[in-house]
Amino acid sequence: MNGTNFTAANFPQTDLNVYIEMGNSAIKGGDEMECLKWYSKGLSMARELKNHEKEQQFSSLIITMM
Repeated sequence: MNGTNFTAANFPQTDLNVYIEMGNSAIKGGDEMECLKWYSKGLSMARELKNHEKEQQFSSLIITMM
């Protein structure tokens, strides 16, 4: 990717499954805050795209972390 690092804040993606994958990857690496950022960004995108199924999924993932 030409040395470009993406964070949840500037990730240009509308495939909501990618946010789940990135969050899962972060938590596997032990970074709970980064995971929460990915899930929160996914929730925001799901709301923007009016994808109620994914809204529920991201909400559940976030609640599980708390």
